[in-house]
Amino acid sequence: NAAIALVLALGAPSFAAPNSPKESPKAGVASVNNFVPDSNMSRSNIPDRYKWNLSALFKNEADFEDALVKTKTGIDSIVAYKGKLSDSEALFNCMQAYFNTRRLANSVTLYSNLRLTTDLRNAKLQDMDARAQAAMRSFMANTAFIRDELLKIDASVIEKAVADHPVMKEYLPWIEGARRRKAHILSPEEERILSLAGDNQLAEIDLNELPSDFEKTFQSLYSDIKLPVIKDENGKDVQLTFSNYAKYRASKDRRVRKDTVEKFFGALNDYRNTFASIMAGQVHFSSFLAQSRGYDSALQAYLDKDNIPEQVYRNVVNTVKANTAPLHRYISLRKKLMGLNDIHLYDLYTPLVPTVSRDISYEEACKIVPKALAPLGDKYVKSLTYGLDLKNGWVDVYPHADKDSGASCASIYGCHPFVKLNYMNSFDDMSTVAHEFGHAMHSNLNYANQTYSTSGYVPFVAEVASTCNEKFLSDYLIANAKDDAEKLYLINEMLDGIRSTIYRQALFADFELRIHEASEKGQTLTADFLNKTYADLVRDYYGPEFTIDANDGIEWAYIPHLYYKFYVFSYAAGMSSGIAIAEKVHNEGAPARDAYLKMLSSSVSTPPVDILKIAGVDLTKPDAIKAATDLMDQLLDEMEAILVKQNKLKK
Repeated sequence: NAAIALVLALGAPSFAAPNSPKESPKAGVASVNNFVPDSNMSRSNIPDRYKWNLSALFKNEADFEDALVKTKTGIDSIVAYKGKLSDSEALFNCMQAYFNTRRLANSVTLYSNLRLTTDLRNAKLQDMDARAQAAMRSFMANTAFIRDELLKIDASVIEKAVADHPVMKEYLPWIEGARRRKAHILSPEEERILSLAGDNQLAEIDLNELPSDFEKTFQSLYSDIKLPVIKDENGKDVQLTFSNYAKYRASKDRRVRKDTVEKFFGALNDYRNTFASIMAGQVHFSSFLAQSRGYDSALQAYLDKDNIPEQVYRNVVNTVKANTAPLHRYISLRKKLMGLNDIHLYDLYTPLVPTVSRDISYEEACKIVPKALAPLGDKYVKSLTYGLDLKNGWVDVYPHADKDSGASCASIYGCHPFVKLNYMNSFDDMSTVAHEFGHAMHSNLNYANQTYSTSGYVPFVAEVASTCNEKFLSDYLIANAKDDAEKLYLINEMLDGIRSTIYRQALFADFELRIHEASEKGQTLTADFLNKTYADLVRDYYGPEFTIDANDGIEWAYIPHLYYKFYVFSYAAGMSSGIAIAEKVHNEGAPARDAYLKMLSSSVSTPPVDILKIAGVDLTKPDAIKAATDLMDQLLDEMEAILVKQNKLKK
């Protein structure tokens, strides 16, 4: 949402796992320290050692308030240079003031947001966060002139500033980045009109954190839809909600999950024309803004923000679609194991193999995860272990009343990362630790090797570090499984990850591309067209043994990521890249490891595709994507071998 967007703005990366967090039980089991996590308990009942320490940002609220005042003063000092950047001395001084103030703005927004994250209903913290956000909004609005003036000044002005002040070299990559899209910047009056229309393509912020009016309308429609009642496994009436849909969709009782999906999609289909109108408006608006700036398509425009070529998007989608055989094989195996005559969408989410219940305390996870990541070298593991250690204040471990749900990692230059967990002592929770510390270590390495103005990384690259860590952990756990049941469970978790993050997200990306291209060719995006386009893709991806039901085509209306402007493909690209890199490190050792660590340390000004090439992943070619789909085949081989051994599957 917009509030979080301001926390993430301008060099303050924060990332959460791409998939919605699985529902956790209200209470877990005791850890080795006899602490039992309970999402309903008060924060005051959680031992302090399990809470992060925000004093690395500000020692107290007085220091925060002082920084907030300095942020506002810094903004005023920047505005004083408006209209003067054609003078090299003014340009240098403005750059100094800009980056100094930006660091302050990052600090106050991060601090206030982290405070609020663990006490969501605290009015004082809400006010603190609102004031920090207001300061960031003011900073963004009052510094927009810098980009405009940088586009107009002669290169000789920049050269003189560098000659007079060698430290100015530090800012050159940022300046070059601001000037990169010069050909797509319009006249001041045209820019004003596009801004009034809601264009934010030039904003120094993740566009997906700034919801368009169409996305807001989509969200409002969702809140107004009354979902039907279903009967649960015990025959009791249950009001279906958007929150409990995933739970009942995964029911072991086929009647329940069938009823859930059919009634849920039926309810969405009742509003199909409204959903279609909203989606058509979003697609048309994105294309209008792109064409207004001289781009050939919306795809080209929105990828250009992060300097990603169209070829990469098309390669990801086309390669996944050309390698759906492992997914078809998975569907066939699931059908056999579940003893079904036909398999439907509502059969994809119930556990395929028995869930292994194992109590893994946070302390135990802190021992296992570093062992799993040992292939990344002693230096990486030492830093990781330091961050995991509770006494260093990086992590807020357990859930409690009024704490934000899910998991995330937030970081700013000059300070250690902060990792928010809602740890409940399960395998999934340990995997989340590996995932979020992938982001944390990425930030640490990046900040240690870059200046402030060249530090950071775009979201497209971020998911590589997190999924690479998950792959290392998965490999380690499978290799050290205590029995076949545990091994089978872990293999299935990896299979489901590939299915949901590579195949499913690529399907969404394929759909998003198709409807934009159709609209740009003059096709009206009616509900029938959208439903048929989506259903046809499901048929192509999931194969001949998969049965598509009457309302399955409306599932696109359930996917908020389709309003994220060509971002969803990055989940498939990120996981594929992470898998490919982990395999390279396993197979090639130190050279591949060092190349990967160099990749994590790269400047944000380097094009993302070139950053990945440092680690040996070229997303303009099919290799990395195909390696991930090939892995699914290998995992299916392992799963089938165990099932044959257990007499649950015939050879």
